[in-house]
Amino acid sequence: MTMFQGMETEQGRQHAERMRAAHSSLQQQWDGLHQQVTSIDVHWRGPDAEAFTQQWATVHAGGIEVLEHLQELVHELIEHAQQQDQSSAADDHWAGAAPGSTPGERRENGPPWIPGAAFNPGDGVTTMNDPAIQKAWEGMSDRERRAVLREVVKDELEAYGINARGWFPSIETRFFPGWMNGGAISLPTGVIYLSNDLLKSPYGLQIAAHEARHQVQYEMIRRTDPDPWDILTGDDNSDKYEQVERDYGFTREEIEQWRHEFKVWNYEFPPSGDPNNPEYQEQMQRYLDQQVEVNAREREDEFADVYTSEDLEQDMRDAGVR
Repeated sequence: MTMFQGMETEQGRQHAERMRAAHSSLQQQWDGLHQQVTSIDVHWRGPDAEAFTQQWATVHAGGIEVLEHLQELVHELIEHAQQQDQSSAADDHWAGAAPGSTPGERRENGPPWIPGAAFNPGDGVTTMNDPAIQKAWEGMSDRERRAVLREVVKDELEAYGINARGWFPSIETRFFPGWMNGGAISLPTGVIYLSNDLLKSPYGLQIAAHEARHQVQYEMIRRTDPDPWDILTGDDNSDKYEQVERDYGFTREEIEQWRHEFKVWNYEFPPSGDPNNPEYQEQMQRYLDQQVEVNAREREDEFADVYTSEDLEQDMRDAGVR
């Protein structure tokens, strides 16, 4: 393993943030290309098409491997920065550290650091508050927990008719490789990535709902996207926005703000590093203040308020766990 002896940790974290943003952009483009290529059989059939599809499968797998390696490097760089901070803090007798805290920890209470899904329940209620949910969760294997989280995502999306009427026939929920210790991200290509860390606690149920809400936001953006000829006709898509508001309550102002914030060059990613650092706190606030995140956290809070052990049992049955 490469060691970063004496590294400038803040520079390392800034570089990791740039790498993470680049990874997200590349992942979106790669998933989008894969979506287009795999739908080519609608127009192209025969031996040549089959050969091309087989070759693409190899190319696609290679691309995924590269993306996973890039993500691994990001994680390794952040980990080295944290180790360097811990080493420096030990030399200073951990000056200024709160009891029980470690450098790089998001907060002194709550789940481990989860980039992309900040632990910030508005009313303090979480799915971890219910002993019955906790007991049922502890009784499941990781495979069963993954199935349940996928079921939660499915239920959240079907409430908005996404699987029935959306651009994507279904949203795919994937799990990061084991070396990714934390994370959750929802891509506009119809893919949700969850960390295996979310299997450790029923809090993962909320994060599944949080990331599913981002897919809902993407879908509302798609449903109100302008047609190519709108610039000629002067159509402002008012009918599309009105339909969405009638069906689901999302206003034009909300959707236009989501569309703006989801552009790669506008989106504010959550920070990494020392939560006591002013720059960390400023970046975290910018992340939290985005309306796409405010709306997702609101749904996360609503989910925790109403989700019961009976709901979990139903999701387990639907997922084939019980």
